[in-house]
Amino acid sequence: MRRLAAIFAVPLLAAALAACMTGGAEVSASDPADRADAEDFSVPALLSDGDVSLSQFSGTPVVLNFWASWCTPCKKEMPILQNFAADNPDVAVVGIAVNDTERDSRKFAEDRDIQFPLGVDGDGSVSADYGVTGLPVTIVIDGEGRIATTWFGEITREELDLFAEQLG
Repeated sequence: MRRLAAIFAVPLLAAALAACMTGGAEVSASDPADRADAEDFSVPALLSDGDVSLSQFSGTPVVLNFWASWCTPCKKEMPILQNFAADNPDVAVVGIAVNDTERDSRKFAEDRDIQFPLGVDGDGSVSADYGVTGLPVTIVIDGEGRIATTWFGEITREELDLFAEQLG
């Protein structure tokens, strides 16, 4: 029985450590010809009726952020994303709550008065499609619907501004 517990403990510990990343690591495709198409998705909206989908922002650059209410770096970067969204109306900022309860996600968003679209990835399929293995993760999608950058860990305003500048 102890051996079985040890077998499960190692992956669970690794998952817990990866679950809330604090560093920043970037995977970029600066040449648009090298960019992969972003996977379309449709998830229930967190703070309103209906759904949030990538296709509703067709032709617009998108900053897609995966977050959870319990994630400390997510808490720190959410006001940055909110301010960036307010200052950059030509870029859609979209947040996707993952690995969290809907109630906790809603309270988190309401307490911070988040004004950009938020959705709930209840079954984890969207985060899996985007290779999210820890939180937060920010995906920058160009106006053609291709992934320009994937940022693992907490993102800063300077990094967001740089990505927006690169996308025009």
